[in-house]
Amino acid sequence: MRSLIPLLLFIYFTPFTLFAEDTLQSRTRSLMGTYVTLSLEAKHNKEISSSFECIQKIEDSLSSYDPDATLSKLNKTHTVPLDNYLTEAIILSKKYYKETNGYFDITIGSISKKLYHFGEEKTYSPTQKQLKNATLNIDGIAIGAKSIKSDKGIVVDLGGMGKGYTVDKVADYLNEQNITKGIIALSGDIQCLHRCELFLQSPFSQGTFAKVTAKIPHLSISTSGTYRRYTTQRSEHHLINPKTASQGRDFVSVSLFSKANNSKIDAYATAVSVMPKKEAIPFLKQHKEIGYVLVETNGTIVYGNLKMLLTITWQDRLQCHVSDHPSK
Repeated sequence: MRSLIPLLLFIYFTPFTLFAEDTLQSRTRSLMGTYVTLSLEAKHNKEISSSFECIQKIEDSLSSYDPDATLSKLNKTHTVPLDNYLTEAIILSKKYYKETNGYFDITIGSISKKLYHFGEEKTYSPTQKQLKNATLNIDGIAIGAKSIKSDKGIVVDLGGMGKGYTVDKVADYLNEQNITKGIIALSGDIQCLHRCELFLQSPFSQGTFAKVTAKIPHLSISTSGTYRRYTTQRSEHHLINPKTASQGRDFVSVSLFSKANNSKIDAYATAVSVMPKKEAIPFLKQHKEIGYVLVETNGTIVYGNLKMLLTITWQDRLQCHVSDHPSK
């Protein structure tokens, strides 16, 4: 979920528990292949600067574009010295791989990066033979006592969880500073430190189709969509099923919600986006701690597990059927 074009995953938000006495100050920088917006009270301007510095350090570890970043070097040389951020991100990714039955696989980079060249100025359409021969093997990444190694042919792509991971790191830092009001937003990966309101954008237009009001502080949100990032053909979007080497077809938008765990729901949103519907819905129902709003390709909205996290108000701009699939 990474691109040279900044705003790819479209959640728009407005704070709703702030007002007259002290409003939020927002600052935006281009980092992690997107626009990063941090909104805190004006008295915390120093902490905003420190947060941007933290994000830059994470990007220096996890970027697959910057040739000097640790991950870029791993993809090129297949061995790098231990790096704390990269090590933790890989360990988490292996965990999410197991939890999603292999639908979240960071070695998808052997397709998304090496073949399609997503995130670069020029993209390509690989042949079926190239897709079939791509090397995907998460067990081919090994973390040793002093180094991280990957098998030849493997390209690691952390775009499916890197922004969520970064949001968690910034949230942890702000919590340590006893900051309880604010919003961290890296494209479609957001965490509200206080209770907030936000709007979900329609995948079919520039309008929004739902207003979300958080019931809890530290609401984490992650949205993944197929409708803006693709090659020369819309069918060749960036969300690729690692089991079939083909694009996910059942959903055009996946929005997940949880309490203070953006790393997990970023990875899960990536996985659900490529799962067949018959697997995605049961998977989400099993995870009652995660709320979901899914938009199918025919415009049907499927949602559930929201009651403890948020309230949702449907708008009429999507003009599609709403189907409630709550967990029993």
